[in-house]
Amino acid sequence: MKIQSNLQTKHFANQMNVTEAKHSKAARELATGKKVNTAADDAVALSISEKLLKEAKTLRAGSNNISYGINAANIADGAMASIADSLGDIEENTVRAMNGLYSESDRQILQTANEASVETIKSSINQATYNEKKLLDGSAGDINIFTGSSSSQISEMDAKAAMAGLENFDISGNPDNITKESIDSAYSNLSAMRSKLGAEVNGFEHAYNSNLNTEENVTAAISRKVDAEMNESVTRYKSAGVVGAAQNMAMKNQMDSQESLVNRLMQ
Repeated sequence: MKIQSNLQTKHFANQMNVTEAKHSKAARELATGKKVNTAADDAVALSISEKLLKEAKTLRAGSNNISYGINAANIADGAMASIADSLGDIEENTVRAMNGLYSESDRQILQTANEASVETIKSSINQATYNEKKLLDGSAGDINIFTGSSSSQISEMDAKAAMAGLENFDISGNPDNITKESIDSAYSNLSAMRSKLGAEVNGFEHAYNSNLNTEENVTAAISRKVDAEMNESVTRYKSAGVVGAAQNMAMKNQMDSQESLVNRLMQ
């Protein structure tokens, strides 16, 4: 009788432990939203999800890098657009100075305006900065941008060198000796830099979109591996709770029955 009672009690206890483990697992799933929270839940799925999570984080960081690169490129391009406007003013004044009907004092006024435009160009070059890094004076060199899976770059932009021909450009003298060569050269250099930068920005945008798409797919793969089906978790949580309550009741009845038997034997 004693052996039988102990076996039944141990059987109930084992069943209750199993039920409690199921109940706790379902509770963790509901709390975290994940069906794989520890290696005990699914070691392979956990390992794969951690690798995928690392990949997703790398892609996200790469996307941030790309966005910074695009921002810096936009600042540089905006400054070069301003330089192009100043070059347009210089060219207009130069063409006017070529008119033999203008007096020397007229050309001196135009020269003074050109010198002001050159100073504006210098200011645009000096003010084109990103995170305290000058973008257009040639000091930054090539700027590497790690995209998460590879590296791209913003090529060196030396607008200071490109505009060097304007430093001593003078239209105040004999109109027959005035030419637009320095201006044309500055335009050509500036256009080449903007064209190259535009191609690089297009590459950044392609890499950014690719990163977002890959990150989305990787995140979805992680979700399929570890995310809990909440309806199923709720059902298992409730079911384990009901079973546990029934097992507790059965254990109590078993103990009450044993106690009643003992009492009768003692009478």
